[in-house]
Amino acid sequence: MKNIRLLTILLAMILFMSSNASSAEESVQLFMADGQLKSHPIRVFITKDIADSVSPKLMLKGSHAISKKNAAEDLLIKPLLIARKQESEQIINENKVILTGTLLLFDLSHYPIPGYKTAMRLTPTLIWGEEGQFVAIGTHEIYLVNPVPAFIWPFAMVIFLVLIIIGMARHGKRRSIQFICNKEGNLSLARTQVALWTIVIGGMITAYGLMRLDVPEIPLSLVALMGLSLATGGISYTQSVKKKNIESVAFKNELPASVAGHQISIADLVIVPNEEGKAVLSLARAQMVFWTVLTLFLFIVKSILDGNLWAVPWELVALMGLSQVGYLAPKIPLKP
Repeated sequence: MKNIRLLTILLAMILFMSSNASSAEESVQLFMADGQLKSHPIRVFITKDIADSVSPKLMLKGSHAISKKNAAEDLLIKPLLIARKQESEQIINENKVILTGTLLLFDLSHYPIPGYKTAMRLTPTLIWGEEGQFVAIGTHEIYLVNPVPAFIWPFAMVIFLVLIIIGMARHGKRRSIQFICNKEGNLSLARTQVALWTIVIGGMITAYGLMRLDVPEIPLSLVALMGLSLATGGISYTQSVKKKNIESVAFKNELPASVAGHQISIADLVIVPNEEGKAVLSLARAQMVFWTVLTLFLFIVKSILDGNLWAVPWELVALMGLSQVGYLAPKIPLKP
């Protein structure tokens, strides 16, 4: 009798453990990265081995506290590609975990998002099996980004802020071009570089911040580039003040005649006065202009195409640094 009871208890424990194990195995999690551009293939990861034969489909549901329901929310979208037995690093409870499952790619380029919206808040849901018998809902809501307004609105905001700063300068009866001019009234290459990097980086950070309503991760190489530009501008300004001995000019209410009447030209960026006071072309300045424009162009294009802030290669940062050293070298007097 006792043996029968022991066998019954053991059998119950085995059944209980097997049911827990099977339920643990059957638990499924769905991950869809936030802030993906709908112009790119959309990545969805699920912790289950899903074959094409079970016909998985994606449904995107939105909230409607203010806006009306979008007809596309009832659509079942077929994947472009299914990759089974894939590993993906996900963050669960603020811990990075490597999970194994299936990666699906979807084409949402035609998903209707109003032209004035930079993104839509949606809940991803994956349905598969006969008559949709299996369902997995995303761990959290995500933003699907509309690429054109997502970049137009942030840069419009940056331009608006620049116009406010220009208005403040005019209110103080100053020409706004002085922000990027030196004390002689010429365009300053170092200040122009700082201004360009500030506008471009500020616009991109604002764009990706609005896409995900979170501060984007800023690559260290980008911080280094901005630091190099600021350091170059600071050293250039300090050496200019020492050379011309015009510290008192910054505290006067009126501009000197040489600055006020100077005809500013874009050629100032590649011209430098020689020992005789004549304007000559500077190869070091031309090189700095070349690398600055090239890096800015690559940064804008790559950040838009990659869907994230481009981490500028350290080799390119080094080239920018060398060009700035060549620009600063003539400004630093050598002691005999």
